Amino acid sequence: MAKTIKNININFVSSHAESEKQYYVDEHVYITMNARDFGLKHLQQGQPYRVDEGRVLMVTTGWVRVIINLEEILLKEKMVAVLVPNSIFEIIEWSDDFDLQAFTFKNLPIFTSLDHQVTITLNDDDWRLADEYVQLMWHEVQRQPLLPETVTYLQTALLLELKRIAEQEETLRRKSETRQEAQFHRFISLVNQFGLRERKIEFYADKMCVTPNHLGAIIKRVSGLTVMQWLNRHAIQQAKVLIRYSDMPIWEISEHMNFANPSFFSKFFKSETGMTPGEYRKS
Repeated sequence: MAKTIKNININFVSSHAESEKQYYVDEHVYITMNARDFGLKHLQQGQPYRVDEGRVLMVTTGWVRVIINLEEILLKEKMVAVLVPNSIFEIIEWSDDFDLQAFTFKNLPIFTSLDHQVTITLNDDDWRLADEYVQLMWHEVQRQPLLPETVTYLQTALLLELKRIAEQEETLRRKSETRQEAQFHRFISLVNQFGLRERKIEFYADKMCVTPNHLGAIIKRVSGLTVMQWLNRHAIQQAKVLIRYSDMPIWEISEHMNFANPSFFSKFFKSETGMTPGEYRKS
């Protein structure tokens, strides 16, 4: 039986953020007004992390380059990223002046929910409104005893605003993107959904109602990478999280990820990372 993966959740933050000042964390929510110091201390560049709860990240200064669910994104000042629960992110690099505000969310009304991560750029007016909501949350959690429902209402209102903006940007993007670009985004969505256990091009071609050759040509033309390179990239992200943040033995991770045997899994991992799974766990 698979064992629990140690993810970046509220408990992780609570156990690592005791010395930080500009944060609040309890069993309901984590809010930070200055995430840079925490990130520099506790998150490694080039290491994938999986988040249990949803996250809203608002870049206040500088920039950060990240990979979120296989998509490489440059987040700059006045940009907002909304991560859905169980998203995998990886920090590539950040500027010296990078900082952000962030908070977790869970169990919000269904009408606020998103089925994938979104990245949006706010205009000055939208940024002021979003910042005011976060400031209100911050002031509310300083008041004890805390009323969790009040924070939930503020989060719900802000998520609705962000969802509205994201849907507007999505509509504009779909109007301007080509059919092949739309197929590429569909493929990446399927990889994030099924890629833990499905690593054959035929599976995704069947899901998209095209031939494997046609799918391969589209993905290569749009992204510059092959289907297998995308599938391998996703598999390595998942494997790194399981190796580093679970107590599952390597053979069990191999089985969990639907590899033929542990030896094949180890060879695959070493060919992609330069280390065996055991060496990566020890590092």
